[in-house]
Amino acid sequence: MQHIKRVFCALAVLLAMAPSVFSGFGAVYADEVPTYRLGVTPTQDNLGKIEPGKTYTSTFKVKNTGREAFRYRIGFSAYAVEGDNYEPVYDKPSSYIEISDWITVSKATGELESGKEDEITYKINVPEDAHGGSQSAVIVVEMLNPDSDKNSTAVETVQQVGYLVFGNVDGDTTRTANILENKIPSFIFDPPIVATSVVENTGNVYTNASYTLQVFPLFGNEEIYTTEENPELKVIFPETKRYSEVAWEGAPALGIFRVKQTIKIFDEVSEVEKLVFLCPLWFIAIILLLIFLIIFWIVSRIRGRKE
Repeated sequence: MQHIKRVFCALAVLLAMAPSVFSGFGAVYADEVPTYRLGVTPTQDNLGKIEPGKTYTSTFKVKNTGREAFRYRIGFSAYAVEGDNYEPVYDKPSSYIEISDWITVSKATGELESGKEDEITYKINVPEDAHGGSQSAVIVVEMLNPDSDKNSTAVETVQQVGYLVFGNVDGDTTRTANILENKIPSFIFDPPIVATSVVENTGNVYTNASYTLQVFPLFGNEEIYTTEENPELKVIFPETKRYSEVAWEGAPALGIFRVKQTIKIFDEVSEVEKLVFLCPLWFIAIILLLIFLIIFWIVSRIRGRKE
């Protein structure tokens, strides 16, 4: 039976040597500044409620963060999303994209030296007869090919960025939604702990859905992690479904927790709470090995007695 004892000794050593996480300290290099780089700041404007017959004014900045000067021009595009993952589309016919025709800018073209920026003022003139509901569009800033003729009508676009503008026109509006999925996995091999969901906006205005994640120990009600004070907010556009993930990034590699996710949109609320087992594959392998060795030891003892 000496060989069995040796195996158990080796297993004890293996269990005592808990896996360590080592961090490498490598050299850090700053990214090389590209020759041409276009940017806008901020990247969106949530207008909230807008009223027919009124004009709304705001600004954004076009930036040159590259090494060389470039020319740019500004245009407008409809904006919509499709699919649960909210893939943007710019040519989908819809009653929610009329705002792209209501926007004007103070400057349609410009030229920027390296490190410089232009402030662009834009106005949204909401028509008197605008129907109630969500509206969204993108102000598109295009970097023009520096080698192209400035007077040419066929100018090639090198880079482009978008500034998203969206709001809800006051009027005949519907605020309804469904929470189709609210899921927390029961067993996870590797952190983080991720809760998922699918929310559907069945109304005609956009809104923010609120996602709160709470983590409790197996015994007790003192929160280990919570986003109650700062829930994650995601815009849900009308007549769309959106898949979302909320994660506890600081979860340990091993443990048992009670996890609760609360989702709110309009008057709809969904709460799900589950017991979650965090168990890495290496730990499962050790447990299986331990079970195998115990069975092997019992069988060997039985055979030894028979002999």
